[in-house]
Order: sequence, then C-alpha cells, then structure tokens
Amino acid sequence: MLLCAGPSARAAEGCAPGTKCISVDATGQPSETGTYTAQCRGQFPDFVVPATMLPAGYKGPWFNLAQAYPKTPPTESDAPWLKIDFKDGVKGANAYLYALRNYSFEGMIKVGFRPQLNKVRAWYNMPLMNYGPGAREPTHGLTEERPVTAPELGLKTGVTIRNFAIGFYNAPGGYTIGQVWKTDSPAIDQSRFAPGGMTFKILFSNAVPADFLNPKNDPLTGAPEWTIETSSGPMKVRLMQMDVAAVDPRAPSGWVFGTFAYDKDAKDPSPWRRLRPVGITWGNDHGYTPSDQSAGKKLAETTISDEIPGYAATHLGWAGRTNGPVDNPISGCLSCHGTAQFPVEADLAPFSKACITDEQKMYWFRTIDGTQPFGAVSEATCLPEEISPAATPLDFSLQMQVSVQNMDQEGDHNPCTPPTAMLKAMSVKIPAEFMNAPRVHR
Repeated sequence: MLLCAGPSARAAEGCAPGTKCISVDATGQPSETGTYTAQCRGQFPDFVVPATMLPAGYKGPWFNLAQAYPKTPPTESDAPWLKIDFKDGVKGANAYLYALRNYSFEGMIKVGFRPQLNKVRAWYNMPLMNYGPGAREPTHGLTEERPVTAPELGLKTGVTIRNFAIGFYNAPGGYTIGQVWKTDSPAIDQSRFAPGGMTFKILFSNAVPADFLNPKNDPLTGAPEWTIETSSGPMKVRLMQMDVAAVDPRAPSGWVFGTFAYDKDAKDPSPWRRLRPVGITWGNDHGYTPSDQSAGKKLAETTISDEIPGYAATHLGWAGRTNGPVDNPISGCLSCHGTAQFPVEADLAPFSKACITDEQKMYWFRTIDGTQPFGAVSEATCLPEEISPAATPLDFSLQMQVSVQNMDQEGDHNPCTPPTAMLKAMSVKIPAEFMNAPRVHR
C-alpha cells in the first residue's frame, strides 16, 4: 500500500470557493507538475479530474461529495418498503418498487439531487470513485457506466451511446460506508449493510433522437436533462434508468434489487416520476436457463412488471431476469452485484469466451448472501478456482468494490489526507494472478 502525501503541492484553479484546490497527478498524488485537479472539502475528494475540465474562469457547478457519514447506527425505522410483500406477484413487486422510488425522491428532486440541501432525510455518496476510466466528473459527480452499442435499444448500426450514473445511500448505508472508510486503509470486513439500508442510482445517457433507427420513437423524449463535464467538453445527458436495492431479511440473498426505465408516454407532471418499473429480483433463480424461458416456465425469484416500457422489455437479463436498459443482457441485477468482493477474482458476468455452456454460466446465478464471497473463476476455463486467502465479500456493493480496488490494488491516493496521516498495512493479500485484474467501474 502506498502512503498518501498531503496537499502540499501547488494550488490549482477551477474549484468551488472555500475548498482546497490541489494540483495532482492521475493517481491523486499531489504534484507541482500534476495535470489533474482535486477538490477537497472533507476527508475525501469531491473529484479528481484533468485540469482541462476546469479551465480558468470556470464558474461551476461543482459536485459536493456527501461524506458526513453517521458515527453511530441509525435507530429509527425509516423503511416503508419492509411492510410490503415483494413476492405478491406483480402487484406486490410494483408496490415495493414504487415505495423505494418515492422514498428516494422525497426532497431530492427539488434540490437537484444534492444531498446536503435535502431537508427530508440524509443521503450519502461512496468515496474514492475518482480514478480510472469511470471516474467521477466534477459537476454532478456522475461516473461512466457500460456503453450501449447497436443493435441494443433500437440504435442505428454503428452507434454507441455513453451512459453515466450517480448512486446515493440512506443513513444505514452511510453508516456502513463510514465504518469501512474511517481511514484511507479500508476495513473491508465492515462491509455489511443493516436492514433498512438502501441505495438508489440514477442513470443518464447521451443518446439523441438521431441515434435510433426511428428518431420519432426516441424513448427519452421529455426526460430530465443534465449537462456534465467530460474529457471532450460539456455533454448533455438524459435520464434513462433508475436502480434501487434494499437490504431485506425476507430475501434469500438478503437483498431485493429492482430497476426502472424512463417512459416517455407516462403522464406524470414531473418527468422524474415518469420512471416505470422494469422488474424486481430477490434471488438468482439458480438452474433457470434460456431453455426454461422458451418452454414458458416462470422465474420463481424474479417478477417483471406489467408497466415495463417497451424498449426495456427487449433488454432484460439472461433468460428474462431483471435487468436495466444500460445493463449487460448476459447477466442480471442480482447476479452482477453478487460478484462484489475484494480482491477482484471474477468478472461481473460470464464474459470469457470459455463460458459457453449454461452450466458454466450458472456459477454467476447462484443465490448467495452478503456474507459469502463470490469466489474466483478462471478466465481460461470458466471454472471456479480455489484461491488462498479467500476474497472478502462486500455485501453486493459494486461501488464499494470500485473504491476499495482503487486504493488497495491500483495504488491511487487520497489527496485530501493530511500529511501526517499514515496508512496501516494493507489488510488483504492479493493473489499474484489477480494483481492485474481489470478495474471495475460501476
């Protein structure tokens, strides 16, 4: 583990008034010749971006990482979805999902999803998602997600759209983040979220009407629009998807995951509330294959909504499992997040060319809970491998995996750390064969 230098390098330009604006290199290390800018107002940076994203005279807006994590576990119950039976068919699934969506939106739409201004309840962001290809941009804190390429979503041949997202955690979730990230050396054994904890993520796309085979059927017509900063300059993006996940002891996995997609035909006065349910999942339906789907057999631990927008219905996960428009259709919400562990010892989904058979792919569709690591899988054979020491599970949080991987594997730095702060020795030994595991950005 590298030691983090303090903010002793020259001041940079382009940050919010009253913050520390530091010149750093691409890893966050303060540097007199650094070509990146870090903004610090707390323990962790709001962003670390190429200085060219914040030219002289930049007037904002600036992202403000919500990092005042609770010091003690919240004791008040604030989880209305726990009173709803998510297994009660489409009716129960829809009710559960809308309860999560409405809870997430209370006080947030009004303040532009800036948690520090929300007077209804507290929300928090994951720290240290500042490095690599999916790093946070500086205006709204969005990180880059999976690109979508034609013919997915009805895109024209040769078209690839870029997608961006930001996630928020409620107070129980924020408490867990704070326990893991008390210092720059993450206590990953504390990555266990308590009942009542939930997270939501809003996803935006840079797709424009001309990107689709039929521009008149642009599925994002009327969607909320943000302008974000990218390496190629300002970019307009529109809301496409919202993911929700809640810790729920009634689920065999310990979690319930769900997804919404924007519906341009919805009549809600607020365009944010035109998000409609795609589906819900509380287990991985282990053993269920595309052959079962073709035979008309129903999934037992997944419910697809009767309100799903048409373009999202064509983009479900493997064998019809819950999956969002931006997500990879060879996987599913729960199976993808079930790989969250450190060290990173397996792909998010069966991407390897060696993963040919349904039996091989089924390893990703086991129903495990947050106390069990996903395990290691050989890219050459698509078979499970025994690795010592075993990975530590991160309780389905891929955002936690990103932040931990940045610091403990990639050797990135926290530029906001005081110069006297020393890091403890890395608590996780990474097997040599996984030291070069690809960076996860999620």
